[in-house]
Amino acid sequence: MTISTEIKKAITHDWQNAIPELTEYSQNKLYNVVGPLVIGIELIKLPMSNEYRPHFVIYSLWKQDLNSCLDIPILLKEYHNKNGVQYSIPYENHNIFFNEAVDSVKNQTPLTFEGNISFGKVMSVLDEYSQMRPLSAAPNSFIQATLAEAKLKIALFIGISEAQNILEKINRRNWDVNHFKSCGVDVNNWLQSLQSSLSNRGEFLKQIEVNKHNKKISYLNSSELINQ
Repeated sequence: MTISTEIKKAITHDWQNAIPELTEYSQNKLYNVVGPLVIGIELIKLPMSNEYRPHFVIYSLWKQDLNSCLDIPILLKEYHNKNGVQYSIPYENHNIFFNEAVDSVKNQTPLTFEGNISFGKVMSVLDEYSQMRPLSAAPNSFIQATLAEAKLKIALFIGISEAQNILEKINRRNWDVNHFKSCGVDVNNWLQSLQSSLSNRGEFLKQIEVNKHNKKISYLNSSELINQ
């Protein structure tokens, strides 16, 4: 059975009304801009079913264009019901599960959707995410490295010294060279590119501003990432 666009739109509106701090970006996506990041909720349709599942997401705003930024999230995290099970909400029976799901989102979301967010809190959330499966199963993989790179870029938004601290930790990691190769990446070239990024902070900040002013997201609610 195909779920109509009208039903999906109505469900998205229900979520926005329940969490008004977020702004509707598209039919199933509700976002905020926080400094160099986009955070929010996505109502992702489950494959081979007529159900959806709310997810907490974090995206970057420093890539070459907005489409690239919103292509792959830095973090994608599911919510769980009172029994500890991931939500699978039928579109047709959305109202039955909606209130419980909203409560779970409000209680389990690791970052606030209202007001400024501290740099330290974001780092803590990403550290915790890195220790969850499937990432925890391969602590020195290229997948972990992409998360570490995101942490570096977030730190670079705050300042050079903060980024340097993250880079030193990255350089001390015993990265899985073979996994990097299987992903088409040379670990030494990757490390050099991270070092180079610290020398180009001005261009990095400029690209963030360009993406933030893209008309596709310029209307979203926004707040700041602060150094605390």
